[in-house]
Amino acid sequence: MTRSQTDAVQGLKASGVSLQQLRLFVILAQHRSFTQAGNALGVTQSAASRSIRELEDLLEMRLFDRTTRQVALTDTGRALLPRIALLVDELEVALRFGRQVSTAENGVVSIASSSSLVASVLPALLSSCRASYPNIALTLHDAPQGRVLELVRAGDADMGLLTGSLDDSNPDDICDLSTQTLFSESLCAILPARHTLASHATVRWRDLIGASLFLLDDDTSSFDVIARALDEHGASNIRLQRLTQAASVVQMVAAGLGIGIQPMHAGAASAQALVQPVPLWPPVTRTVALVRRKSRTLPVQAARIWTHVVSSYDEEHKPLQIANA
Repeated sequence: MTRSQTDAVQGLKASGVSLQQLRLFVILAQHRSFTQAGNALGVTQSAASRSIRELEDLLEMRLFDRTTRQVALTDTGRALLPRIALLVDELEVALRFGRQVSTAENGVVSIASSSSLVASVLPALLSSCRASYPNIALTLHDAPQGRVLELVRAGDADMGLLTGSLDDSNPDDICDLSTQTLFSESLCAILPARHTLASHATVRWRDLIGASLFLLDDDTSSFDVIARALDEHGASNIRLQRLTQAASVVQMVAAGLGIGIQPMHAGAASAQALVQPVPLWPPVTRTVALVRRKSRTLPVQAARIWTHVVSSYDEEHKPLQIANA
C-alpha cells in the first residue's frame, strides 16, 4: 500500500467514514436509484438510503438531492465524485493486493535456535514445517541462547527456539518479548552401552558418585541446574567437564571416558550403538519454548510456522516425534 493510500485509510478511520459508504456514493451517482445501488452492493434500499444519510452527516455536506422520482448529485457531490471514485479504485486495488499477500504460501522464515536444540529438537521440527508448508523456505541461525534473543530483538530472526523460561528473568530485560512453552522434558544420563547401569529403567543421581561427567557448556543455565541436582541428591566426588558440542559429549561417552548428562530428547536424538540414554531419578526437567518480539506482528508466513509449531505439541506439551525416514 502506498503512502497516499495509507494516509487515505487513516483519514477514513479518523472521520468515521467507511469504504462501503464511499463505494455506495459512487454507485448511487451512476445509477441515481437507491434500489439499484443497494442491489449492486447486496443491501436493501432502506439500508442504502440510511448509509448515504450517515455519510452526509459525517461529512457535513449534502451530496444528493432526493425527490420521489429521482436522486441527483448536488454541486458538492458532483465536485467530489471524481476524487472519491479514484480513491475507491486505489483502495480496492490495495486491498486486493493485501489479500493476495495474506494468502500467499511462499516466503522465507528465519528461526534462531540455541545450539543444543539444533542437535536434538530442530531436525524433526523443521521436517514437520517443510512437510506442511513446502513453499516456505526456513533459514536457521545456530547460536548461543543469548545470541538467539539478540537476533529476535533485532528482527534478524522471526522467532527463536530456546531452553528454560524467561519467567525468572528481570522484567525490564524481557518486557519486549513473548514466549510460548512447547514442552518440558527430563534430563537423562548418557551411558556407555556396556555400562552396568545402561540396562536400568532409571539412574539415580547418587549412582553417579565418583563419576567423570561430560556436560554441555552453554548459556542456558543447564549446567547450574545439573550441578544443583547433583548436590541435592548426594552425588559427591564428581569430576565435571564442560564441552561445547552435544556430539562431543556422546563421543566421549562412546569412548568409555565417562558419563554424559543431556535432556532426554537430545539423548534420544544422539543415541547410537555405543551409548544408551537412561532417565535420571528423581526427574529434573527443562522447558523448551518459542520466543518472538511483542511489538512486531509476525509476517504472514512466519505466523503460519509459529502456529504450526505450537499446534505440533499437545495439551500435555509432549515433544514432536522424529519421523521415520
